[in-house]
Amino acid sequence: MAKAYLRRCNLGALALLCCLVWCEACGGHSSTEGATIGDAGTLLLQAFGGGSGEVAAQVPLLEPGVGLQETCTGPLDAGACQLTSCQLGGIGTPGMGYGNFGPMSASVGTTTVPITYGGFGYGTVYFPSSITLGTGGTMTFRGGNGAGVPTFEVSATIPGLAVITSPVPTTDGGAATIDTSQDLAVTWLPISIGQIHFQLKGGSSLPGGVAISVACTFDGVSGAGVVPQALLSSLMAMSGTGPTYAGLSSELEATTVVDGLTIVTQSYQNSPTAGRDFNVTLQ
Repeated sequence: MAKAYLRRCNLGALALLCCLVWCEACGGHSSTEGATIGDAGTLLLQAFGGGSGEVAAQVPLLEPGVGLQETCTGPLDAGACQLTSCQLGGIGTPGMGYGNFGPMSASVGTTTVPITYGGFGYGTVYFPSSITLGTGGTMTFRGGNGAGVPTFEVSATIPGLAVITSPVPTTDGGAATIDTSQDLAVTWLPISIGQIHFQLKGGSSLPGGVAISVACTFDGVSGAGVVPQALLSSLMAMSGTGPTYAGLSSELEATTVVDGLTIVTQSYQNSPTAGRDFNVTLQ
């Protein structure tokens, strides 16, 4: 699979599994087994901003062979978008002790929460409900033992909130109609920090099925992007009669290397109203 982006995972019980599926498919890894200074592996840190009760830190495990297995065809590129088809296989379980980078912490202002390895990964840690973190705010991650894992301190900046303006359903709980005979104009409220990801998803999400998706990345400040007609018509033909969903989110990603340890930070902004997937009808 050619695409190397890591996907945002919804917080909750399936968050870790979601990240494992995507990161493993991209060939990512986070093991420090056998690593030395200068070759300390890859660590993914995710920061979630938002209102009260929504601020969280997440350390997904990047263990190969874990989670829902995907065999994907080479993506079809057009403009800022890609169409990908993935055959879904079985579900691999994580190995105990894999990806242990030792104790870490995340801080917002003067509030710090511990991030502790639990034998099969780190999972998600929420900040107290008194903590909020909006656009431009920072979350600082610290960790490392100075031996197999170098000491590090990196910060993640929260991007602007993604609010889509088109396409959108005309009624609450309804479906947005997309004409696949022409390009699709996607619009959102411009953001000054971060990129915008727009995705259309069809096919099946269950083992044994085939998942079809069109994923696009746009500059957040532009407020508009285009999904090419060729990808839309292919998505409709390949998805069959199953439901199709769309969603728009913002993300800011940065990479830092500390004594051989590659640290990727990804930051997002949660909202109880924005950023939710919705039904679409392809015609």
